[in-house]
Amino acid sequence: MRGLALNIMLAVVWALFSGEVSTRELAIGFLLGFALQLVFPDALGTRSYVSRSLGLLRFLGFFLRELTVANVQVALFALQSHPPLNPMVVAVPVRLRSDSAQTLLTAVITLMPGSVVLGFSPARDELYLHIVGTRNPREARESIWRVEAQLLNFLPAPTGPAAGPKEVTP
Repeated sequence: MRGLALNIMLAVVWALFSGEVSTRELAIGFLLGFALQLVFPDALGTRSYVSRSLGLLRFLGFFLRELTVANVQVALFALQSHPPLNPMVVAVPVRLRSDSAQTLLTAVITLMPGSVVLGFSPARDELYLHIVGTRNPREARESIWRVEAQLLNFLPAPTGPAAGPKEVTP
C-alpha cells in the first residue's frame, strides 16, 4: 500500500502546486507520480506496487482483447445456419486460492460470451464451467489458464497445495 499512498500524495501535491485542485490535475499528478515510481522503484521502495500496477494494466488490455474476440466469435456463430458450437462442461484446475481471486476469475470468465461458470469443487481447486465454441476440453482449459495467468500478474501469489495447473486428460 506504500506505493499507492505515495502516488496519491504526489497527485495531491501536483494539484496544489498547479494552483487548481481538479480531477484533471489530480489525474495528471497521479500519472506523473506513477511515472516517477516507474523510474525509481528501488529508491522509493515501490517495486511491488509498480509491477502489480503494470500487471493490472496488462490484464485490462488482455481482457478487452479477449472480450472483443469472444463477442465477434459468438456473433459469427449466430449468423451461421448450423454453427459448430460444440457445447461441453469441463473441469479446470485452478491455482488461485483466495475467495476474492476466485470470484474475480469467475466474473471475468462469465463476462466473456460463450462461457458460464457453474461452480467450484468442494476443495475449491477445480472450476466447473459450460463453454461453447472450443474444439476440445484441452483448448477450453487452456483458455481459462490464460485468464488465470493474467490475473496472477497483479494478484497476491497463490498459497496452498496446488502450485500450478494440473495435467488433465480430456
